Amino acid sequence: MTNPVRTALVGFGYAGRTFHAPLIAACPDLRLEAVVSRQVEAVSEHWPDVRVLTAFDEALADPAIDLIVLATPNDLHASQAEAALKAGKAAVVDKPFTLTADEARRLAALADER
Repeated sequence: MTNPVRTALVGFGYAGRTFHAPLIAACPDLRLEAVVSRQVEAVSEHWPDVRVLTAFDEALADPAIDLIVLATPNDLHASQAEAALKAGKAAVVDKPFTLTADEARRLAALADER
């Protein structure tokens, strides 16, 4: 078995808490390495063995993170996905992927480039 993909979940609202975190934790090929949220106590209550980061930039700079899963407000998806890709991270984005088709095309081109 290969090493699991070290994953940071960004956002611990309904989607992050209810869907993304449990699915990441249930997948043997992924490891929930960190959650980026200002809700430190809530994250720690649900995931006591997972690091809590309070700033997105911390996840981008962390060499222990391979994959960023974005469960943030829709208007942040494009800019955060771009930042993740530029930081050398893989990215998964909750829906909607972007707010415009132009943003989607630009991010798809960046992902292909990276």
